[in-house]
Amino acid sequence: MPTDRHTVDSLPPAVISSITAHTGPIEEITESGSGFNSEISARIQTSAGAFHLKGLRAEHPRGWTQQREADTSPYVTGISPALRWRIEVAGWDVLVFDHVTGLHADYRDSTDLAHVTDMLTRLSEVHAPHGIELKEAGHRLRDYLPADTKSLFAGNQLVHTDLNHTNVLITGDRALLVDWAWGTRGPAWLDAAWWALWLIADGEHTPHSAEQWAARVPAYRQAPEDALDVFSDAMRHLWGEIAENGAEWAAGVHRAAQAWATHRLNDPYGRSRSR
Repeated sequence: MPTDRHTVDSLPPAVISSITAHTGPIEEITESGSGFNSEISARIQTSAGAFHLKGLRAEHPRGWTQQREADTSPYVTGISPALRWRIEVAGWDVLVFDHVTGLHADYRDSTDLAHVTDMLTRLSEVHAPHGIELKEAGHRLRDYLPADTKSLFAGNQLVHTDLNHTNVLITGDRALLVDWAWGTRGPAWLDAAWWALWLIADGEHTPHSAEQWAARVPAYRQAPEDALDVFSDAMRHLWGEIAENGAEWAAGVHRAAQAWATHRLNDPYGRSRSR
């Protein structure tokens, strides 16, 4: 469910003071219109440079996502923008990231797709850190999985799980991944599989084309075929439920998930199509 937005100017003075103690005076504010999870999302230009603010009230039901982002940030250096400071004061929890100048990935553009492939390949090699709270992929998907299939989603890699194109920034010759609110522990192939779904939903790919791109990530090529079958069907159920609960924007993702699951079910040559 989308979160109501607040402007930076509406933050309590103590929060602004704590931010500017690190960054210097704020010279310009550009509020962000993208993203659903934050009450504060904005770029600030300061005497120390440009930064991105992402914040929630400490009492917000999804306040835990701020902790998740802060915990995972040290492990995704070079894959995601760097987290510089965390401000917890006056009932607010605000993360201050390096601002990245770039555009959202175009999942129809082969150059952007190549950059995302490189980024996902590096991400697939990042082990889930010990000592921080991460849900298991099988547990997160449990309501959409057939009995006795959770083990297909066991793994010890750090996975992002939300590869929609607005979470991927293209800057120069690389792709950066933002918004680690739903960071999870799972198998190395899982983010590439999630990407395949979004290639269909956001990039107008056929399921066959989406799987061909996903297969450029080595970890995806190692995924068990039955796990991909189960995952694509789980996405069909999950996004159908989200759409039925009134999220109109989810209808397109549900159609993409239906197309992918049907493709995997009906393609008699499926066991070799993405290898």
